[in-house]
Formats: sequence, C-alpha cells, structure tokens
Amino acid sequence: MIAGTARRRYGVRMSVRRLASGALVIVAAGCGGSSSTSPSTAPVTTVQTFAGTTRQSAPGSCSGDSHDFAAQDGAVAVALQETGDPEGALSVQVCAGGIDNRDCTINQQRIAVGQTLTGQRKGIASQNLKLLPHSCLSGGPFDPSASITYRVQVTYQK
Repeated sequence: MIAGTARRRYGVRMSVRRLASGALVIVAAGCGGSSSTSPSTAPVTTVQTFAGTTRQSAPGSCSGDSHDFAAQDGAVAVALQETGDPEGALSVQVCAGGIDNRDCTINQQRIAVGQTLTGQRKGIASQNLKLLPHSCLSGGPFDPSASITYRVQVTYQK
C-alpha cells in the first residue's frame, strides 16, 4: 500500500510538471514570432514661407534662389504673397529633386501676387521651388541690374 501511494504521488507530480512545461512552451512560442512595426503617422499639413531674390541676366537667361522641402503624396500649393517685380508677377515651378523635366508638381507658369497655384506632388518627396522673373517665361523687357525680391507661401503634406 505504501508503494501504491508513492506511485500515485509520483504520477501526480509528473502530470503537474508536464503540464507546467507544456504551458511554458506554448507561452514561449506565442511570444517568439512577433515583429515590431512602427506605427504609421498621418501626413500633417505644413505651411512654409520662403523669401528670396531673382533676376534676369540676359534675354532668356534667369537666375534666382531656390528652396527645398520634403512633401508626402498630396497637394502642393504655392501662393505669391509679394514681389518687387513692377508687373506684380513671377514665374514659378516646383519640381522633384530640382530637375526641370516638364513633368513637375507645378510646371513653370506665371503667378501673380495674391494668386495660388496647386498641383499634386510628382516624383520623389524632395521638391524644389524656383521663382524667376515672369519675363523669362513670356519674354519682354528686362533690366539685368535689378534684383527682384519675393515672398511666397507653400502648403504641402509632411
């Protein structure tokens, strides 16, 4: 009778041990396969103001400041707030990576003070804004000694 009792106790102890080790294996297996992913962030509408100068150096030849920004997919809007140009207008373009391939977010076109032009971001996130004298786009008289100042506001998704 003592031998049978010992056997039962041993049998119960083995079952508890087996049960505990089985539970440990299941818990370990459940934790081992996970991978951490960073939560995606929603785009934030960003408004940035740029100021600069531009000039026409010769007929059909212009130069000026350029401004870089990184935009997620979505609309990019450019609003000309002020300019020293006597006509109150400039030529604007926004291109991916600063490459003018005529497939830009905003292709080169005239923009007047108070006007906003909008385009869907094209190409990579790195975008480049350039403003030039409007006479570079449409021709007309120029004064190579005159620097033209401007202030522009750009709205985009960041």
